[in-house]
Amino acid sequence: EWPPAGAKVVDLDGFYDQAADAGFGYGPVFQGLRAAWRRGDEVFAEVVLPDGVDAGGFGLHPALLDAALHAAGLTGGADGTGRLPFAWSGVRLHASGARVLRVRLVPSGPDEVSLTVADGAGAPVATVDSLVLRPVPLDQLTGDDHDNALFGIDWVPVPLADGDDVPAVEWAEVGALADALSGFVAVACPVTSASGSASDPVLVAHEAAYWALDVVQRWLSEERSGAARLVVVTKGALAVSVDEGVLDVAQAVVWGLVRSAQLENPDRIVLVDLDDEAASLEVLPVALATGEPQLAVRSGEIRVPRLARVEQPAT
Repeated sequence: EWPPAGAKVVDLDGFYDQAADAGFGYGPVFQGLRAAWRRGDEVFAEVVLPDGVDAGGFGLHPALLDAALHAAGLTGGADGTGRLPFAWSGVRLHASGARVLRVRLVPSGPDEVSLTVADGAGAPVATVDSLVLRPVPLDQLTGDDHDNALFGIDWVPVPLADGDDVPAVEWAEVGALADALSGFVAVACPVTSASGSASDPVLVAHEAAYWALDVVQRWLSEERSGAARLVVVTKGALAVSVDEGVLDVAQAVVWGLVRSAQLENPDRIVLVDLDDEAASLEVLPVALATGEPQLAVRSGEIRVPRLARVEQPAT
C-alpha cells in the first residue's frame, strides 16, 4: 500500500541544502529522495532516478540506491552526528532496471537498519537484512582541515651510498636472462617512441608492452634466478618534476606493466629511468644500492617516489 497507511508525511523542503551545510554535498544525479513518511520507528521513502540518467548496466543504479539510503538519516542523527553506510549483511537483488523505488527502513539495532525495496508498482527489487551505519561527527565533514587530504607522488633525492656497498651490475640480452644466477641483471627497453611504427604511437606502445611482458615472464619462470634481481631500464619514461615532461610515451607503458609485476613479485624486479646524460649509467650501481624498487636518475642525482600532500588550487 502506497503511501503507507497510518504514516505521517515528513517535510523534505530544503533537505539537500541542509545536507550540504552539514558536509554531505550530493550532486544532482544523487538528489533522488522525493517523498518520505514516518510510522513509529519505520521510515518510508520514494526515490527517483533523474531524467536522462540511464539505469542500464546496473542491477540497481548506484545513485538510486544511495538516494534510498538518504532516508536513513530520518531515523535519527539529530545529536550532532551524521551516519554513513559501513557494513552490509544479507543483500539480495530481486529485479533490475528500476527507475523509481519505494523503500521501507526499519531500525534493527543501534545505528543499524534493515531495508525492503520495491519499484514504483510495488514489485520487489531488493532486500537488505542489515546495514550498519557508522556515526561521523559533522565537524569532521565541515571543518577547514581537509585541504591537506589529497596525496600525490613526489620524486625526492636520496643520498648516494658508500662505495663499498655498491653492487656490480651485469647487462644482459633478453635471451640470456636464464643464465643470470645472482646480483643485479639489467635489461634496457629497446622500444622507443621514435622506433617501429613512429607514426602510430599506439602500435609502438603495444610493442613496448609486449617486450616488457616477455622480459618479466622469462625472468619469473626461471627458478634459478631467485637470488638475482632484474633491473628494467628505461629512458625518459617519467616526469619527476613539474618542469619535466615524459619524453618517451612508449617506455612509459613499460613502467605501468612492470609496476604490476613488482606488486605480484616483491623483491624480484627493479625499475630505473635514466636521462640522456652518460653519467646516468655510472650512477646506476649506486642507485641500486639504495634498495629502492623504483628509481629515476637525473643529472647524476638519484630520485625515488614518495607520497606527498598536494596543494589543491583555489579554483
